[in-house]
Amino acid sequence: MSITTLWRARSSKLEGFPTPVIVQGAVFWRKADLDQLEDALLKFKGRGVFERNREAERKLKRLRAAKPAAISAKPPRAPQRDLFD
Repeated sequence: MSITTLWRARSSKLEGFPTPVIVQGAVFWRKADLDQLEDALLKFKGRGVFERNREAERKLKRLRAAKPAAISAKPPRAPQRDLFD
Protein backbone atom coordinates (compact mmCIF):
# COMPACT_ATOMS: atom_id res chain seq x y z
CA MET A 1 0.00 0.00 0.00
CA SER A 2 1.47 3.32 -1.01
CA ILE A 3 1.48 6.49 1.05
CA THR A 4 -0.57 8.18 -1.66
CA THR A 5 -3.28 5.51 -1.47
CA LEU A 6 -3.50 5.99 2.29
CA TRP A 7 -3.76 9.75 1.79
CA ARG A 8 -6.53 9.34 -0.81
CA ALA A 9 -8.44 6.91 1.39
CA ARG A 10 -8.10 9.24 4.36
CA SER A 11 -9.16 12.27 2.29
CA SER A 12 -12.19 10.50 0.80
CA LYS A 13 -14.00 10.63 4.16
CA LEU A 14 -14.70 6.89 4.29
CA GLU A 15 -17.11 5.78 6.95
CA GLY A 16 -15.26 3.99 9.73
CA PHE A 17 -11.82 5.25 8.72
CA PRO A 18 -9.78 5.58 11.94
CA THR A 19 -8.28 8.90 12.89
CA PRO A 20 -4.49 8.85 12.55
CA VAL A 21 -1.97 10.13 15.06
CA ILE A 22 0.19 12.84 13.49
CA VAL A 23 3.58 13.50 15.06
CA GLN A 24 5.69 16.26 13.48
CA GLY A 25 4.03 15.69 10.11
CA ALA A 26 4.40 11.88 10.18
CA VAL A 27 1.12 9.93 10.09
CA PHE A 28 0.65 6.85 12.29
CA TRP A 29 -2.22 4.59 13.29
CA ARG A 30 -2.55 2.78 16.60
CA LYS A 31 -2.21 -1.00 16.61
CA ALA A 32 -5.74 -1.22 17.98
CA ASP A 33 -7.03 0.65 14.89
CA LEU A 34 -5.33 -1.55 12.27
CA ASP A 35 -8.31 -3.88 11.78
CA GLN A 36 -10.62 -0.89 11.39
CA LEU A 37 -8.11 0.68 8.97
CA GLU A 38 -7.98 -2.49 6.88
CA ASP A 39 -11.79 -2.69 6.71
CA ALA A 40 -12.01 0.95 5.64
CA LEU A 41 -9.34 0.45 2.97
CA LEU A 42 -11.28 -2.49 1.55
CA LYS A 43 -14.24 -0.11 1.08
CA PHE A 44 -12.02 2.40 -0.75
CA LYS A 45 -12.87 2.23 -4.45
CA GLY A 46 -9.54 3.52 -5.75
CA ARG A 47 -8.02 6.50 -7.44
CA GLY A 48 -10.54 6.88 -10.25
CA VAL A 49 -13.53 7.26 -7.96
CA PHE A 50 -11.56 9.50 -5.62
CA GLU A 51 -10.48 11.81 -8.46
CA ARG A 52 -14.02 12.01 -9.91
CA ASN A 53 -15.46 12.92 -6.51
CA ARG A 54 -12.69 15.44 -5.90
CA GLU A 55 -13.24 17.12 -9.27
CA ALA A 56 -17.02 17.24 -8.67
CA GLU A 57 -16.43 18.94 -5.31
CA ARG A 58 -14.11 21.48 -6.97
CA LYS A 59 -16.70 22.26 -9.66
CA LEU A 60 -19.41 22.78 -7.04
CA LYS A 61 -17.12 25.07 -5.08
CA ARG A 62 -16.37 27.12 -8.20
CA LEU A 63 -20.06 27.32 -9.12
CA ARG A 64 -21.02 28.50 -5.66
CA ALA A 65 -18.26 31.12 -5.68
CA ALA A 66 -19.01 32.41 -9.19
CA LYS A 67 -21.15 35.49 -9.54
CA PRO A 68 -24.03 35.22 -11.98
CA ALA A 69 -23.18 36.77 -15.33
CA ALA A 70 -25.07 39.89 -16.30
CA ILE A 71 -27.50 39.31 -19.13
CA SER A 72 -26.49 41.27 -22.19
CA ALA A 73 -29.25 43.45 -23.67
CA LYS A 74 -27.81 43.67 -27.19
CA PRO A 75 -30.35 44.16 -29.96
CA PRO A 76 -30.67 41.28 -32.43
CA ARG A 77 -28.52 41.54 -35.55
CA ALA A 78 -30.07 42.28 -38.91
CA PRO A 79 -29.84 39.34 -41.29
CA GLN A 80 -26.86 39.44 -43.63
CA ARG A 81 -27.71 40.63 -47.10
CA ASP A 82 -27.01 38.49 -50.09
CA LEU A 83 -24.17 39.82 -52.24
CA PHE A 84 -25.94 38.95 -55.50
CA ASP A 85 -29.21 40.88 -54.99
